Amino acid sequence: MTTDEFPHTIRGRIIELAKIVGAVSIILSAGGGVWAWTFGPVAEFFDRLDQLVDDVAQLQEDVARANGDDRVIRQPAGLSYIREPVRQGDPVVMILVASRTKLGASCRLTDWVPIFTDEQNIPTPGRRARAGAIARQIDRDLQTLRIEMVPPDELRPGRVSVYLTLTYSCPSPDGTAVVQDRTDALPYLLIERQQGR
Repeated sequence: MTTDEFPHTIRGRIIELAKIVGAVSIILSAGGGVWAWTFGPVAEFFDRLDQLVDDVAQLQEDVARANGDDRVIRQPAGLSYIREPVRQGDPVVMILVASRTKLGASCRLTDWVPIFTDEQNIPTPGRRARAGAIARQIDRDLQTLRIEMVPPDELRPGRVSVYLTLTYSCPSPDGTAVVQDRTDALPYLLIERQQGR
């Protein structure tokens, strides 16, 4: 049986003092642990870890964008071009070298529109030379495509650029999704048609 009376022997006093010191050390340790997890080094570690996770995610997104993996198609620089000379009223032929990315491998091209820009810097849509459904789809291997377009009549002679806006139907968790992409802009020289030709 214990009493509330403090022991009178030295041995008893040492035991009681050890109990008090133990209780105080447990309270201080618990307080230190709470402080470390909420405001101290452990909390700071987890804040830095969260920031590191965010930085890695941003870096992955930047690398995907730099590699073109966030797009449906990949168009290596310098391989695509416009067949020249091009005179007013002539169709424009684009030689496009492209492939699908991993993201776009299971997508299906449903529509495309050529967008022309002359010295006025006003994007103006042209049209496909052959209307109808799109029969040819590209895969993940680089392919060379010959694309014939009809430019708008109002283009001024001089430096012109053209790119294609691409509409894809891609699988998504909800079924299918419409995804927009575009090719790189390709420049060419539009020559004024001389009278009688």
